[in-house]
Order: sequence, then C-alpha cells, then structure tokens
Amino acid sequence: MVQPSIEITQVTRQSSDGNTQNEGVRNVDIKQAKVIFNELPASVEELKSIDRSGENGKYLTMALLFCAFRTWTPEDNNTCNGMLEALMNSPTCGMTFNNFGKQFVKDRMMQNNKYLYLANAYFDGASVSNGYSPATPFSVTVEEYVYNIPPSTMYGPKLDLERIIVSFDGADTPRYVDFYVDPKDNQWYAWSDSYKGLLADIKVPAI
Repeated sequence: MVQPSIEITQVTRQSSDGNTQNEGVRNVDIKQAKVIFNELPASVEELKSIDRSGENGKYLTMALLFCAFRTWTPEDNNTCNGMLEALMNSPTCGMTFNNFGKQFVKDRMMQNNKYLYLANAYFDGASVSNGYSPATPFSVTVEEYVYNIPPSTMYGPKLDLERIIVSFDGADTPRYVDFYVDPKDNQWYAWSDSYKGLLADIKVPAI
C-alpha cells in the first residue's frame, strides 16, 4: 500500500473573540491539507499499513475515515467496522468504537440508502450535480479549526484534541471530527464519537 501524499497550504479564515458573530472578528491563518491517494485502502490490513504519525497524521486520519465509510455495504459491514476500529480504538483509550458504534453506522448508512453515495461525497470533485463522483486520483481536502479544543482526561492521561473540518457540496456547513495522538504508539486517532456527525444526512444526488 502506497503511503498517501499530503499537500499543505495556508488559508485565512475568520474567528470571533466575542459572544456575537461580529464581535471581535479577526483573520486567522490556518493550515489546509490535501490528502492524495494513489490507491484507496480496501481492507483493514491495507489501512493499518498506512503511517498516521507526525504533524500531518490528523489530516490523513480524517481522510481514512472516508475511505472506511466507502467500503460499507449491506452485505459486508466487517471491512468498514474493522477500519473504523483501527482509526478509533487506541492503546490508551481502548475500544471506543464498539458494537453500539457499529449499529449506529449501520443505521445511518441504511437510512435513505446513504451508503450508496455518502462516502464519495467527501472526496474532491464530488458534487450533488454529478452524483457525487470523485475526481481521480482520489483526494480529500480538509483544514484546521480556527478555535482551540479543550484537552480531555476522560481515559486517564491528558490528551490534546485537535479539530479537523471538511467542507463539501453535500452540506451547507462544514463537518468536523476531533483527533488526538496516542502517546503509546504516536499514531493519530479519531476521538470518541466525534465521527458521528459525518454520517448525518446530506443532499440527495441529482443522478
């Protein structure tokens, strides 16, 4: 399995220091990442062979969530579930993606047959008008969140959380997942159930 490449650019977004949208608005420079796949992982073993360590591992882990969702079918849930376990169940936090999570994924994928198009919608080039057909080579563009996320000690040691957002044609507002580096293996993992928002309804494709 070829390690995906990551292109980093700097973009400017706005944040607010006040309690209202227009109070204390300032420009913030953040990193935007384009994760490019020569090939998409199609099995748990292929996904596990991808290194998610280092500063850019959080972007890669986000993109791999979409790869995992892409493998889900009514006939085969196990591949997707195994991939999600690899991306969420860390040495420190244990089995955060369990049978309840698997049932949640199944319910959302089966709802309105979202499994047919949901995952593809997050890839670059996919749009409502083209039936969520991604461009090739497959890539995903995500970026940092403009605000800091409080750390967590839910599972014992202090874990610093970083939020990654994705904007796509299927929704009018960005969606996000929180990530952390596990201190035992230095790999990035999706935090708790923050992935669930990715499985919400999206615009039904035109084709």
